[in-house]
Amino acid sequence: MQSQMKKIKLLILGSVLPSLMFCQQWYSMDGGVNSPSHPPYVFTINAFQGNIIIGGQFKTSGSTILNSIGKWDGQHWKPMGIGAWLPSPNQDADVANFPFYKSKLYIIGYILGAGGSFVGDTTHRVGDIAKWNGSDWFPLCSNPIYSGFDFFAYSSSIYNNNLYIGGDFQQTIDSSGALYSQGIARWNDTVFSSPGIMTTNHVLGMPSLWALKVYNNKLIAGGAFNSIDGSTYGSYSFIAAWDDTSWSPLSTGLNAPVHSLTVYNGELYAGGAFTATGDNLTPLNHVAKWNGTQWLAVGEGLNDSVYTLYVDSLQNKLYAGGSFTQTGLGIQAKRIAEWTGSNWQEVGGGTNNDVWALYAKDSNLYVGGYFSQVGGSVPASCIAVWGNNPVGINEINNYEEINIYPIPTTGIFTIHSEGMKIKQIKITNILGEVIKNINNTTIDLSDQPKGIYFVEIKTDKGTTNKKIILQ
Repeated sequence: MQSQMKKIKLLILGSVLPSLMFCQQWYSMDGGVNSPSHPPYVFTINAFQGNIIIGGQFKTSGSTILNSIGKWDGQHWKPMGIGAWLPSPNQDADVANFPFYKSKLYIIGYILGAGGSFVGDTTHRVGDIAKWNGSDWFPLCSNPIYSGFDFFAYSSSIYNNNLYIGGDFQQTIDSSGALYSQGIARWNDTVFSSPGIMTTNHVLGMPSLWALKVYNNKLIAGGAFNSIDGSTYGSYSFIAAWDDTSWSPLSTGLNAPVHSLTVYNGELYAGGAFTATGDNLTPLNHVAKWNGTQWLAVGEGLNDSVYTLYVDSLQNKLYAGGSFTQTGLGIQAKRIAEWTGSNWQEVGGGTNNDVWALYAKDSNLYVGGYFSQVGGSVPASCIAVWGNNPVGINEINNYEEINIYPIPTTGIFTIHSEGMKIKQIKITNILGEVIKNINNTTIDLSDQPKGIYFVEIKTDKGTTNKKIILQ
């Protein structure tokens, strides 16, 4: 009997390893984040000192107070200092980006205080930007304490050894005083300077710079603007290039705001609200690429705004996140999609609301936004990971603790655990479609087609994944 059980366990381990290598699925990260006063969201994801960090507008994860910044310790979200805050106890700050410049981690967004001994600490008042000293957040300058920007900052990029920041602001404040710098500013680790003044006509309202990316030795800026330094409205249509001396247009630009920029396979990609080039002659459907002289469509595009474009450099994959629900051909793609080189396809069943942030680490894709569910059935408040047994998502490493028999199966099989309580079992097919979501340890798949199926088993000690073959 022991010999037979050992063979079964070896068969299970042999079936688990291919699953670990090739089966991707959704994982919730400690339930995500929440806020008692408003719907929460995650706006940015990055890695710092080997850990995933998130920023947005949220208060807690479970009972842990985060104040708009969370650090993943492998099992739970933890605060960094006391996080970022607004003086009002009923409002949350909004962290939009994590610039890393000259060995310092910064946060930017809508932030009126960061760190300190308590929310409202006057020695930690900031102007929408703060820096981390290894244990706490501090103002940009010691004098004045309220240094930074007069309004929201969104985007950042390092270009020619300076940190460029874009947003809705109209002026910067540092130790030398205030400077008019609308939409974009340059920080050299000591003072701000202005590379240009971005404006819009009355139709667009306040100018905003939402995306910055270095491409071909130039800094590309995208957002909601159509004039720079007093140029004729429309001469810069939502996107422009900076060469450290002057601005230049990218052909006729685009016909609506740009939300994200990235570089993929040596080409510049833009995502946003636009549907065509600035002259409306080339349809683009919310995502486009620049070949050096003109804007080109990226396949069929997507049916609504793209808020983030991200390249997983390890796997050389391009992802898009946003408010779209279909590709330009009408194929389902609920708010997250992957470019295959010829078309867009949905990732893992998508999310039930907007995706605003993407980040790849160790072949796993971390997804943040405004959603409460991913993959059609997995609860995940604003943050989740699409991957292949990502390290630190409460994975069970001792595979002998859970047994499945018989393997292979003709339809009915049983899951047995030793010393663990099974809470939930989810069965998906090779396409990622959920077949069953139950807590019964005897499972009947005799009504399903023959083939490979994946079993996610949640217990009181964590989660593990196994593969079964239905014959």
